Amino acid sequence: MEQGKLILKRHILVANKLLAVMSGLNRQTKQNGIYTYEKHNLGISDAFLSIKWTASLMKQLLTYASKCTSDGTITLISEQEMACTMGCSVRTIQNNNILLANAGIIQWDRLWGGYIEVSLCNYLEDFLDLHTKESSQEKAEDFQEDEYYSKGGYTSITDEVMYLLLGIRSVNVLRLALRALYTYEKDVNVKKETEALLSYSEIKHILPRYIGYKRAIRQLADKLSSIFKIELFEKEDCIKTFMEEKNMKKSILEKVKDGFILSCGLIGSRDSKKQKTIEKAYAEHLFTRFQSFFHSFGRYEIDKKHIHNLALEFGTDMLEKALQRIQHDLHAFTLQGYEAAMTIVREIEADVATYVQKIARGYYQAKISA
Repeated sequence: MEQGKLILKRHILVANKLLAVMSGLNRQTKQNGIYTYEKHNLGISDAFLSIKWTASLMKQLLTYASKCTSDGTITLISEQEMACTMGCSVRTIQNNNILLANAGIIQWDRLWGGYIEVSLCNYLEDFLDLHTKESSQEKAEDFQEDEYYSKGGYTSITDEVMYLLLGIRSVNVLRLALRALYTYEKDVNVKKETEALLSYSEIKHILPRYIGYKRAIRQLADKLSSIFKIELFEKEDCIKTFMEEKNMKKSILEKVKDGFILSCGLIGSRDSKKQKTIEKAYAEHLFTRFQSFFHSFGRYEIDKKHIHNLALEFGTDMLEKALQRIQHDLHAFTLQGYEAAMTIVREIEADVATYVQKIARGYYQAKISA
């Protein structure tokens, strides 16, 4: 971790409608003979539509999403560390806060010096697109409470990808990156397509008109190779790659007609949704193994939800180190006598999740501060 930068959550949830409005709403309102408007389909509030989204404003809101608690609050954050993370000045941070507060998107207050507290207004509705089930359709997978559903969905972004987004200088490269993330979530994670495809028309109609030509889009796409696996198909390549597929979907056929398609993929640990599935499964395996070891000392109970939360908060590498440390400590204290070991055993039996969390947090803090 570079000195002076903020420590972000490992997996950050951002509403798809927020990615869409920051990337630029699609000006191509007539699709397949039907008029459709993203601002209505996604239910974007007027506060977000009124903003002219500069690169620093986008990155500042993404930073707040990467630091806030489950109710949208940040009790303490350094303006200097924000500026270092986003690659801008402290004055820019301060000016953006005033603009966002005036629009009713955030509330903030200065605590002392360069430290502030921030609250994201209407956090569930505007930043996660979560609503009560009476007004929603698609159940939100990352929220266990039965009363919460998502209308347009949200995208889960790894801290690795978020740091790369926050390092982008060009506003148009950032717009394209956010649109690619939204498309990947919509097409790959929801519709189960094999890849996320953006046609020339889709890209052209979200970018400013002065940059909406193919050569400029190629240059923008090249700068996204640090985040995505990028492939560009033009003219004959489009036909050879997509038209020869059997039972090709009508939506893909429409994209192919442009003769210019950008394919965006997230590989390995950069795909937050797949990574979380892997981490949850391995965390369950780690606790099953630890429980077998612990049987000779005592018994404990832990919900899968708590196991998953530990894995997502600290990562399975830190979780594994924490469990190994507990096993080592139990062996060591057993040599000192029964009572010494039983002190740890009673703490684990009382609340194993909290006990493991305490040790895992120490390892995690050391890792990210290194």
